[in-house]
Amino acid sequence: MSRWVFFTWLVLLFVATSIPSGAFPEVRVLGVDKLTHLFLYAALTTFLFFSYGKKNWEFLWIIAIIAIVDEIHQHFIPGRCMSYYDLIADFLGGGLTFWVLKS
Repeated sequence: MSRWVFFTWLVLLFVATSIPSGAFPEVRVLGVDKLTHLFLYAALTTFLFFSYGKKNWEFLWIIAIIAIVDEIHQHFIPGRCMSYYDLIADFLGGGLTFWVLKS
């Protein structure tokens, strides 16, 4: 898998999180937001894992930094906010996916 897939997903992730929250329909299903975060970061981790030759645990630092930057970035978007729960879902999506792929 080429690296452009990882970078394309990364750009799409930041574009999606740059959209003000009023532009989305409100979903009232408990946990859908956290599952979305889990999925997005699971996919990001998968693309990173297969795009680069090294499969070190240090990759988790890259995913963690991206998640932290993304949450801080959302603080400046109207109608969005930083959320530690979203950050935990991001970390879980990346960490669990990496652990499964590494096994």
